[in-house]
Amino acid sequence: MQTRRNFGLDLARSLAIAMVFLSHGVSSLDVLGVGVDLFFVLSGFLIGRIYLRAQADAHERPGSFTLWKFWSARWFRTLPPYLAALALFAVTQPMFQNNAVHSYYLLFLQNYAGIDGFGPSWSLCIEEHFYLALPLLGAVVLRFNARRKLIWLLPVLALAPQALRTYAFLHNSLPRDWYWRTHLHCEGLILGVWLAYVFLDRRHLWSRLRPISGIFSVLPLALLAYQKLHPQQPAFFQSIVFLLYAAGYMGWLRLLYDLQWQPQFAPARLFQLAIQGLALASYSIYLLHTLLFTDIRVLIDDWPRGPLKSGTILLSTLVLSIFFYFAVERPVIALRDRVLD
Repeated sequence: MQTRRNFGLDLARSLAIAMVFLSHGVSSLDVLGVGVDLFFVLSGFLIGRIYLRAQADAHERPGSFTLWKFWSARWFRTLPPYLAALALFAVTQPMFQNNAVHSYYLLFLQNYAGIDGFGPSWSLCIEEHFYLALPLLGAVVLRFNARRKLIWLLPVLALAPQALRTYAFLHNSLPRDWYWRTHLHCEGLILGVWLAYVFLDRRHLWSRLRPISGIFSVLPLALLAYQKLHPQQPAFFQSIVFLLYAAGYMGWLRLLYDLQWQPQFAPARLFQLAIQGLALASYSIYLLHTLLFTDIRVLIDDWPRGPLKSGTILLSTLVLSIFFYFAVERPVIALRDRVLD
């Protein structure tokens, strides 16, 4: 297992995958599905740091960074596990009567063309679209020597999805599945990049954000409580809630980044390793958990309903997803590092 990891970021990723996993596995916890927006903010922060650092290096060493280098590194990291999971969906569909996946899934178009099976892939589409667009935006910024303007440009861009949602809502044209659409649900990724920019270029502001982040970090908890207590929210609230979650999760990320923990006792060290392991395997878990929930439920369909059946489904899904990480995702990462370094 990797060392010298940031425990706070591992904890954020673990919280995100735990929320999504439980939202799909335990019906009473479906409200936790908003953990995907924590993934968006975290992805924007991590990818934003990679891109902005590479762009700064290219300014010092021309030719050290190209769009193709950035895209190939991202695609090498995300595509092979995705394609392997997609193949599993296609192979098991006849055996377990899962909903079908279509050829346009190969191009990450299902969040616009329609999703029958592989439900969580809508968020992967948003991330892949964003990975494609980020360096193009960066090239424009670099062309006009406007990197310093990202401090206000990125927050303005983060408001664009909300503006589009509000316009569509007021004109009664907001699609039913709007939260799948990249242009209507990418504010978390943009705010994550803004946080990465502040971290790299505005360290004084990064320090000042900490007390403010404590206030913003209450937002997700308050929203979760409200949504749990009031399952039928007003339509307009539903159109603005993801911007609020993104702002709140940005507060979480800023606070968690500084979290330092060096456990001294064996149980605490084991817990730390479990958090790191969950963070490392989070992509594999995200890819497979809904498929495995369905298939395992079919295999033990004759078991009586209750904690034993539910626990078996959850635990088996987690174990098989971690196996997928070691069998597919981890070798792909190692291969990418050898090929691209």
